[in-house]
Amino acid sequence: MVATAPHLQPATRFSRKRALILRAAAQAFGRKGFHATTLENIAGELNVTKASLYYYFSTKEELLYEVHLLSMHDLLHRTKTILAKHDSPAEKLQALIAEHLRLLATDYEGAFLLQQEYELPPSYRAEIVRLRDAYEHRVLALVKDGVQQGVFRAKNPRVAVRMILGAINWLLRWYRSEGSLSVEEIIDAYMDVFVHGLMAPLTTERAGNGDHRGRRANQGVARTAGGREHRGAKAH
Repeated sequence: MVATAPHLQPATRFSRKRALILRAAAQAFGRKGFHATTLENIAGELNVTKASLYYYFSTKEELLYEVHLLSMHDLLHRTKTILAKHDSPAEKLQALIAEHLRLLATDYEGAFLLQQEYELPPSYRAEIVRLRDAYEHRVLALVKDGVQQGVFRAKNPRVAVRMILGAINWLLRWYRSEGSLSVEEIIDAYMDVFVHGLMAPLTTERAGNGDHRGRRANQGVARTAGGREHRGAKAH
């Protein structure tokens, strides 16, 4: 272990231990479900006593809440970074979907995006719902912007966004890391349906009026190995 300054050691040990506990809790909840998992199970994963867990977390519900917070803050941070880029709405949406799927499939915190907030006490649940809604609103604003620019076509952007997010979160119901599809192959399939499906065609009328926004949105198109179109490849 790398030596650190004495005054930094307690905080470092505390934060590292909390991270280890959260990871063990996430894995245990993922295998057994929230209700079937006990603090004894989590302590057993770490080879520590149940009493030692109480130094870091007072209840199992607090553990669930903390991992929810990790997941949502991570997702919101990634979203903020993507939206700050000078990319087209299609490229931004592609990047958002890809990051959300990667978080669910590869990050231990991601599993808790599917652990519904009703498992939490009201005081915890309200904050998780607020963060979840903030994320949905950012994606909705992006899709609405794409519709305004003529890049996307959606009769009801809010319904479209909820369909997209619902399909993403459903990943954990069927995805297995040892399965036949890699995460990137799954991302490619989601792009084909949800990004390509929203793309507005460049009509003759728009082209005749000099409106090339739809054409510009398609300039980021690249071919995958299988020959299928994959928009916004530079966002990866």
